[in-house]
Amino acid sequence: MSDLIVDDDLLKKSARSLKKIRHEFEDTEKHQEDLKGIWGSGEIAGAMDDFADNWDYHRKQLLESIEAVGGLVEACHKAFQELDRKLEKSTEGKKGSGK
Repeated sequence: MSDLIVDDDLLKKSARSLKKIRHEFEDTEKHQEDLKGIWGSGEIAGAMDDFADNWDYHRKQLLESIEAVGGLVEACHKAFQELDRKLEKSTEGKKGSGK
């Protein structure tokens, strides 16, 4: 039988990183509003407005994906922690019996 090795620290770091990335993506909307006035008027302003609208749509999709993956990583981390506790409890009685 092979051993399953789970890097607990990596799961925790991954969950934290995904939260930071999500936060950065959420903050980009504020920056978009700040930049609207600098483009002036005309074709450049229209193109940048179109770009911002397109970015908004895709940013929201990315945010949903980041949140979903973050939830899966956190659930995975919790499941492995719980499994580790159960396995530890199941072997506690066997340590002293020589099995």
